[in-house]
Amino acid sequence: MTAWDAVVVGAGPAGSAAATVLSVAGRRVLLLEKDCFPRAKVCGEFLSGDALASIKRLGARGAVDALAPERIEEGSVHPARGEAVPFRLPTAALGISRFRLDELLASRAREAGAEARFSCRVLSTAGSPRSGFSVRFVSEGVEEEAAARAVIGAWGRWDALDRRLERTFLERARFFGFSRDYRGDTSALAGRVRLYLFPGGYCGLSRVEGGEANLAGVISESERRKTGGSWEDVLRRARRFNAALEADLAAMDPGPRGFLGTVPVVFTAKPATEDGMLMAGDAAGVLDPFSGQGQAAALAAGILAGDTTLDLLVGRLSPDLYLATYERAWRTRFSRRFGWSAALRRLILGPLLGRIASGFVGERTMRYVIRKLWGIGEVES
Repeated sequence: MTAWDAVVVGAGPAGSAAATVLSVAGRRVLLLEKDCFPRAKVCGEFLSGDALASIKRLGARGAVDALAPERIEEGSVHPARGEAVPFRLPTAALGISRFRLDELLASRAREAGAEARFSCRVLSTAGSPRSGFSVRFVSEGVEEEAAARAVIGAWGRWDALDRRLERTFLERARFFGFSRDYRGDTSALAGRVRLYLFPGGYCGLSRVEGGEANLAGVISESERRKTGGSWEDVLRRARRFNAALEADLAAMDPGPRGFLGTVPVVFTAKPATEDGMLMAGDAAGVLDPFSGQGQAAALAAGILAGDTTLDLLVGRLSPDLYLATYERAWRTRFSRRFGWSAALRRLILGPLLGRIASGFVGERTMRYVIRKLWGIGEVES
């Protein structure tokens, strides 16, 4: 059984960030990922300005810029009825596909010294920060076991490990995410993101590197049942309720990737530690995509998990304080975001959505939603 300083489960933005931080510090890191990179993933593919400090900390800003991502400086929210509400972002965001970004970040972790294994399914973890951990996983059909002083869980929105750990978030209200690519004349989206509301859900449209457009959306489980079930049906219903979405998509051509969909998603903060492990990214909580802060939060949480684990490994933090220190830091950094996200979800996706869609909730309410979700001081008139 090979021994490591840390095993990181999941090579998305949070996991690759944690692995990079630890590897740069000279620690032996095993990074395990169930998928094979590069791969497409359901995501808004929107890297907010808040994420750029994390990208720089990981030493990846030059590689990100080399991909020529779309620079996004403004946007608009389109209710089902009524006028659009435009806004400017306080700091320019970047439109970059997860197909490129995840591979780039995982490559950065490997360059820093992490051993990355793909198409690996983690079966179980056992142990504690005091006694150490054992991690069982399957790689190329062969079951293996690794020993580590620490384990960081960054496996995303949902994994079989969540059920094994009996994580209670699985019992809450569920949503589904979807995305698809568009090509052709996307010039109307240059430098901007557009958000569209429809009963039981919303979606966003913006460009990524190469001028392609990405459409990503969310719909509640109950509303999805009304559509017939397919993602084509979901999008058809959204277009029927939102004329702006219909007009914008009619001007473009669907790309070759087609629709991608998620397993059920629960938008909530989750425990920041589980069975002695630090949880990071979506494994510690899924922010509503409407906020545009999901990837920024994942990167920041991965760096926080890496820094906290490094403190444990070098003796600056005792095993007894390790979990509590991370939990406290995680709450300080992210709990307010999740609080606003939950409150505004009830407005956007709850019973009041029908009023918004019908124009009964006015422009002032929409401006308030935008300011709170996007951290914008001023919304354009």
